[in-house]
Amino acid sequence: MRLTIVSTDLLISVFCIPFSYWQVLIFDDQRWLFGSMMCSLLAFLQAMAVFLSAWTLVVISFDRWMAIMFVLTPSIRITTRRALYLVAATWIFSILMALPLLFTTRSFEIQEGIENCGENWTYFGDAGEQVRKVYSSMVVILQYIVPQAVLIITYTHIGIKMWNSRVPGMQNGATKKMIVDRHESVKKLVPMVILISALFALCWLPLLILINVIPEFYPNINSWGYILYLWWFAHGLAMLHSIVNPVIYFIRNARFREGFCYFSSKLLPCIAFKEFRLLTDNNTSRRHRLRDIHEVEALTGKHSVRHVSSKHDRLSSSEITLPILSRSFSRVLRKIDLPCT
Repeated sequence: MRLTIVSTDLLISVFCIPFSYWQVLIFDDQRWLFGSMMCSLLAFLQAMAVFLSAWTLVVISFDRWMAIMFVLTPSIRITTRRALYLVAATWIFSILMALPLLFTTRSFEIQEGIENCGENWTYFGDAGEQVRKVYSSMVVILQYIVPQAVLIITYTHIGIKMWNSRVPGMQNGATKKMIVDRHESVKKLVPMVILISALFALCWLPLLILINVIPEFYPNINSWGYILYLWWFAHGLAMLHSIVNPVIYFIRNARFREGFCYFSSKLLPCIAFKEFRLLTDNNTSRRHRLRDIHEVEALTGKHSVRHVSSKHDRLSSSEITLPILSRSFSRVLRKIDLPCT
């Protein structure tokens, strides 16, 4: 699902930002130079990408909500196959919702030799204006209001459940550890997704209002003297969302960093991405290893660590004093690269 968000950001970055920058910032009259086909295609891709971003965040929030609400019943949680079905449904829904723009957005001549790119709902005949109003209302509701309402409800419920309740107690230590680990994983992911959701809400709201809401009350909006500046601000803020999103994922998500460094090292082998990844992950991995060591100390009742190497942040076998441990404890030791005595 995170891959879908990255795909939408890539779509906007490649197909929307360059052409919109050329149209909005280079020419004062917002002329269009790329033909009617590109006009229709780019409008369709941008609308589809925004729907994808909004509803992928909804699916992720629902997945996190299911993981917390039904932590003891794995059979009703979102499995890999169900997640693939949800991703496919999100893509199909986004394509269908953006499809009308593929037929109604065209380039048209505003002056002799000057073309602009915009919507033309005469495709639907006399009912074109009414269809446009219905479609604009649906876009506002399904692209913004409903997703934001779902995000607020799910994450509020998750916060109440996680921070005001205890992890369900179990006699089986392995099962309890699995539940605790899952709660910790969700706790790490939820703040990042909330941040991305908030950025989506803030970045796309001005452009959504400018395109779909204000024209319904002020049809002559294009004649405003400062409309171009409003468009620059709203459009730039919306495009900024696709630029900031990957940065947040790189900072907050270790798997994203690993994948980014892996593919970047293939594309640019002259740059030491591996060392950069190790530098960014050093504090996180060190915290994880020390947490495991403290767990072993608590279980054995002894202080097992006498020295930690600052160069490699790894424990030496000569610096360990541990009693004979059970097989389950041995797995903990292997996890942190310690020999079992």
